[in-house]
Amino acid sequence: MAIVDYRFDPFLNSFNVKPISGEIHKIPTNSPYEIKLVEVPQKTDPSTLRVAFSTGEALTEVSAQPAQGQYWPDYLTTAHGIPDWNTGTILFNAADAGKTVVVSYNGIGTLVDSRIASQLTVNVSSSTQPDREAIVSSALSYDVAISTGSGNMHGTRGRLLTHRGIGAGTYTLGALLQKLVNLSHTQEYKQDNYSYNCNCDCNCGDDGGSS
Repeated sequence: MAIVDYRFDPFLNSFNVKPISGEIHKIPTNSPYEIKLVEVPQKTDPSTLRVAFSTGEALTEVSAQPAQGQYWPDYLTTAHGIPDWNTGTILFNAADAGKTVVVSYNGIGTLVDSRIASQLTVNVSSSTQPDREAIVSSALSYDVAISTGSGNMHGTRGRLLTHRGIGAGTYTLGALLQKLVNLSHTQEYKQDNYSYNCNCDCNCGDDGGSS
């Protein structure tokens, strides 16, 4: 892991802590029942770390295997040989699996795992695009407006429209990936050969009837 945003003032020999409140996490439904905070929490005695369920019920901090309603921060971990650093990991009891917690603490920087690019997983649901089939007699691509013409001949044609995808904005990685999946689709061109009896009077080579 690499240390990022190491807010330590060597002249004052102290951390420039960043108060963080309202950080929301969901305890995994499967073991290990751990969450990892966005930043490394400052080690203090008494601790400044506060964890509560989304319902408002506060959990109790412990320094051993937690029971239901308790949490265990990895304050015993020394990251990179620095006594004040840990990984920001918090362990919960299996009885609290799947619950949402709200965390407040003093952040002193971030640990970034160099393996995150290849190991990060995000759960997404399937694309929201339905399967479609459009039958058109011909298709040309013009970046011009469609207007009606004049004359006594009329016809019907199909048009394939391309719309903009994701709009401008700020998204979490998971939300952005889900939007991309929702818009994802593939296109397949299929050619059908068919014959029919025109039986008309239009000089098509199969004139067997009258106009």
